[in-house]
Amino acid sequence: MNREEILQASRKENQNRDLPEKELLYLVGSHSARVGALLCCVVTLLGSVLARKMLYGPWSIYFGMMATQWLVRFLKQKRKTDLVVALLFFALMAAAFAGLVQRLWEVRL
Repeated sequence: MNREEILQASRKENQNRDLPEKELLYLVGSHSARVGALLCCVVTLLGSVLARKMLYGPWSIYFGMMATQWLVRFLKQKRKTDLVVALLFFALMAAAFAGLVQRLWEVRL
């Protein structure tokens, strides 16, 4: 085997090894998003029942995490749909943060 054939075989072997790792990272991100959504729902429900107010803090954090996840997908794969979803989550994050600031402003007054 010449040098180029060895390099090509090495690249192919490493590419196959990276595929399961990429799949695992995708699953971890997917599961963490579901756990984050569930936690936000539970915290918001408890806050709504106990304080009789909507809690926006957990949602701003969750939407920020999701926006970052979709933005990284866009930067890696360059799909426009990923960018649109990232911008949607950034908008939801901004709205939730605005609601949080409004609630804090009401408490301050």
